[in-house]
Amino acid sequence: MIKTLLSAIVFILFLPLFALFLITGIVCSYFTHMRNAYYPLIPFSSRLLMLVSFQRFSVKGQAPKKENGPYIFMFNHESMFDVFMLGGSIPYYVNAIGWEGVFKWPLFGFFAKRYGAYAVTHDNTDKAIKTLKAAETILVDDGDSMILSPEGQRTLTGELGEFKKGVFHFAKSTNVASIVPVGLIGSFRANIRNSWIVNPGKLTTVFGEPITPQDYKDMSVEELRDLTKKRISELLV
Repeated sequence: MIKTLLSAIVFILFLPLFALFLITGIVCSYFTHMRNAYYPLIPFSSRLLMLVSFQRFSVKGQAPKKENGPYIFMFNHESMFDVFMLGGSIPYYVNAIGWEGVFKWPLFGFFAKRYGAYAVTHDNTDKAIKTLKAAETILVDDGDSMILSPEGQRTLTGELGEFKKGVFHFAKSTNVASIVPVGLIGSFRANIRNSWIVNPGKLTTVFGEPITPQDYKDMSVEELRDLTKKRISELLV
């Protein structure tokens, strides 16, 4: 009963603020690219949305310097709070590749398109490969960093799931970006997939040591995948 009441309060506070920030971002995108409007809009809104969701947020380590990029931030995908934990801890514009389903969500889907994100399917390998190929412009041409979930979708158990090889093919084919392992702690506790219940508590983003192109140039895709998973799992301890 208490959890239900708290969750109702969270959504009463969260939804209007979330809609306001999305609309603000959409309006900004018509005047300038979102990379110019990212800071302080995204870090500030992300932290505020976590705060009104009764989450205490902290960061261990820090995102590597923008000028040493681009980077591919790879993280364990646990809940809806993941995007806010990343947005609240990365101080510069990062693009994203996300599941095509979120691009159909009212308002958020339109914001994602205006933001510049790429939609990828989980069910069509050929289409996913084409999307990843098109997204290479983020790193190679634009020089922007990006976030990617190697698991592809949120965990149902709280444990790290299988890491898909496609994102590591993507990293090796561009060979320009350092992979930054990121551990997200507390997100699964805060909100379990397919549930609207929000549990108050603490969220922590942990940045690991980047794996540079020089580090992985001689690795196979499988070796790079396994190393990245190991690095992320170590951040969750």
